[in-house]
This record gives sequence, structure tokens and C-alpha cells, in this order.
Amino acid sequence: MNLHHADWKRHEWRGTAQDFHALELPSERALWSCEVSAPAIILGSTQSDTDIDGAEATSLGLSVVKRRSGGGAVFVSPEDSVWIDVTIGRDDPLWTDDISTSMLWLGDAFVRALQPWVQAETFRGLFNNGLDGRTVCFASESPGEVFVNGAKLVGISQRRGRYGARLQCVMYHHWNPQLWVPALSSPEVRERITAMNVATLNVPATEIVAALLVELSALA
Repeated sequence: MNLHHADWKRHEWRGTAQDFHALELPSERALWSCEVSAPAIILGSTQSDTDIDGAEATSLGLSVVKRRSGGGAVFVSPEDSVWIDVTIGRDDPLWTDDISTSMLWLGDAFVRALQPWVQAETFRGLFNNGLDGRTVCFASESPGEVFVNGAKLVGISQRRGRYGARLQCVMYHHWNPQLWVPALSSPEVRERITAMNVATLNVPATEIVAALLVELSALA
């Protein structure tokens, strides 16, 4: 289903995490709302498969897939996650060659879009993996991501190519680490991630997508 809002296109997609990552999205101004059909752990492009215990993931009913953007693992599920991909072309005014600032505009759009429900802010500090950010996305801090009182609300990873960028965004209605953290290989990482403070927003994905599209459409 494709809808147009100003010069941004809106796409709604449903399927597995693996199939969505396999899609080659056009390098255009577009928002893709992804509803996964089954829970999955998505590893970053350079992340080692050994970060995940495959047998435990299977026992939890989780598929393990890789994306082509960087960062640590992200959990997605039909019930608990909101997954939005935003694409722009390399000739878009929003494109910047400076990777350290290239996601700030999207973080700011999220902050404005979410104002009816939560007071958030765009992280503008230096990229910080901390202890576990190489293993789990929500344990790191990256410029452009969205935080509430120091806890990450919107995690963003980015794939940049010759023709444009694909910014992959995930947030949660509820944070339920027991559904997937047992699949992490390291006992120490499991303990820290289980105790990690993650911001959540229990608002329907359709409302979040609509609000974000309004803010994106206001950009030059």
C-alpha cells in the first residue's frame, strides 16, 4: 500500500524481518512502516553470529537475521516493536557527508512527532558503545537517536550507499527482555541488558507513523 504525503511517499509492508531487510528500497523520500509477522533478533552488518546462542534463540521461537546497517542486535516482534525505515536520495537536501550529524534531522523529526505523548530529546553527543553497544543496539548512544530521561526510546541504524541512505528505526510499546535476552551468548551481557532502562511508548504504530510523516513533510 503506497500513500503520498507532500513529497514523501508512505509504504506499509508486512512480512518477516529477513524479507524486509532483503528489499532494495528506492533512493527516494519515503517512509516504510514494517509490521513483522514473527519475532526476530536482527544483527548488525558486522556483528559476530557468536553474540547469539542459536539453539536458545530457536527454543524462544526467534529467527536470527542480519541487516546491512551497522550497530548491535535489535529485537522486533509483532506485539512490542514499532519498526520504521526512512529513505532519502544522495541528492536530497537532508543528505550530509558527515556521518556524525547525518541522522540528527530524523531524530528531531521524531522528537516533534512524539510531543503529544512524551517529552524526548535528540542525542547530540559523541557516539558511545559503552559496555554492550556492540552487542545490543539499545545499549549504545548515537547522534540522532531519541532519548527520554537518559533512556533510549528510538534506536536508529543507517545504511549509506552510492545513491542514498536507509535509516532503520525501532522503538517499543513494551520492553520485555525475557522474550529474547536469554538468546544472548554472554551471561554478563544478559544480566546487564535485562536490567537496562529502555524508554517505551504504548501508542499505536499507525499514530506514530502518521505523526512522523507530518513532521517529515514539513522539512525542506
